[in-house]
Amino acid sequence: MAKEVGQNRAGSMRTSLARVKGLGAAHHGVEHWWLHRVTALSNIPLVISFVIIVASIAGRPWPEAIRVISHPFVALLLILCVVSITNHMRLGLQIVIEDYVHEKGLKIAAVIANNFFAAVIAAACLFSILKISFGRVPLPPV
Repeated sequence: MAKEVGQNRAGSMRTSLARVKGLGAAHHGVEHWWLHRVTALSNIPLVISFVIIVASIAGRPWPEAIRVISHPFVALLLILCVVSITNHMRLGLQIVIEDYVHEKGLKIAAVIANNFFAAVIAAACLFSILKISFGRVPLPPV
């Protein structure tokens, strides 16, 4: 059987150029999908470390808890956790908005609000972590 024009080996109607570019029907590619999966995987060790940090400071006096959080390694883990989780949250809600909001104007407004909300949450968390880690929170004398 002769190969038909426009058919590739897999039987798909996609051209070789389309397969190389990796673009789907919407011409967005798989970048969003991959980023969502990467943030999901990075969240696993980051959330585990977050739970360990919170469990280790539970029940401690406030100055000791601040000293633990102000350690550079702990602060870095918390910063990475905030960035990864808020980005994952933004991507996940964007998928829900794009799938279930059908009015174009409302969809655009919802995506903008989603991005703004994620940025505000991330900024507030990062500000708090950095303020504590740089010692701007006054500690009572021990």
